[in-house]
Amino acid sequence: MASTIKDVAKMAGVSISTVSKFINGGNVLEENRQQIENAIATLNYQVNTVARGMKTRKTMSVGVLIPSLADYYGVSILSYIDQELYASGYSTIICDYSQTDPTGASDKINFLINKQIDGIIMQPINVRQEDIDRAAKADVPIVFVDMEIPFIACDTVTIDNEDIAFRITRHLLDNGHTRIGFIGGAPGFNTTDDRVRGYQKALAESKIAEDPDLLHLENVSEESGYLAMMQFMQLKNPPTAVFASGNDLTAGAVMYMNEKHLKVPKDLSFVGFENQTIAHVYSPTLTIGIQPIRKIGQTAARMLLERMRGEYEGEARTIRLKAVIDFGASVEKKK
Repeated sequence: MASTIKDVAKMAGVSISTVSKFINGGNVLEENRQQIENAIATLNYQVNTVARGMKTRKTMSVGVLIPSLADYYGVSILSYIDQELYASGYSTIICDYSQTDPTGASDKINFLINKQIDGIIMQPINVRQEDIDRAAKADVPIVFVDMEIPFIACDTVTIDNEDIAFRITRHLLDNGHTRIGFIGGAPGFNTTDDRVRGYQKALAESKIAEDPDLLHLENVSEESGYLAMMQFMQLKNPPTAVFASGNDLTAGAVMYMNEKHLKVPKDLSFVGFENQTIAHVYSPTLTIGIQPIRKIGQTAARMLLERMRGEYEGEARTIRLKAVIDFGASVEKKK
């Protein structure tokens, strides 16, 4: 006969309500937690999630919405979100949606709400206030990762994009480079806009006039990174250094440099972003900006858990984490 919650409580020496609180992700005394975990393991107690969902109206599942599951950022962060939620007894339903589809995010949010998930973590592209209102009406909290959406009040975890772009540009300036190409995503997204602002701020502080020919802002694809490098190197006065401010942009730029046999850093100093795989297999090792992906995923999951458990019901919070520069050998001091 299968063990019951009553059996677990009896063996652990605690009340049934304490066991129930533990199973549903609530905080219990450390001593009680250990006793309950030991009892669950000894009795091989299995939680009936269907019955629990009918009783509590909670399914212990969270939706994770990522624009593209082929994207480095999305795939990387998924693992850490899932690990954090799983440790608290939650399963994840993973969905992707097209960035070019104006209703893609809305459709998937509706899908997840209809699945009666308890919360959503997402990269918010083409998200509307009405989507957030619909989720709130269904008592489904939403946490944004990667970018903020102006005028939409949701807990958000991102990085200080302006700071990391400023520090990378400053590093190139400190090495004597005054013609610095910047490759970014489409303008209008605060991730892109903040990185451009950091780049411009560093130039302004060094009293270097910005050259519009050295600013390439399109989509965050390998093709865009490749095209940007091609356009830069065809200029009458090409840049002596380039900063590619995204993973796929970095990959595309590196493809062009390899194809044209450009020697880094002799022919061109280069700094990439996020793509640690390329950074460490490329010769010489690339200098690269790195987001704290693990901490972003863990922080977003913990913020959502606080909302779902009712531990935090205040105003929307925004946490901006610091990115770091992994210094390689791809920047040469200009003579």
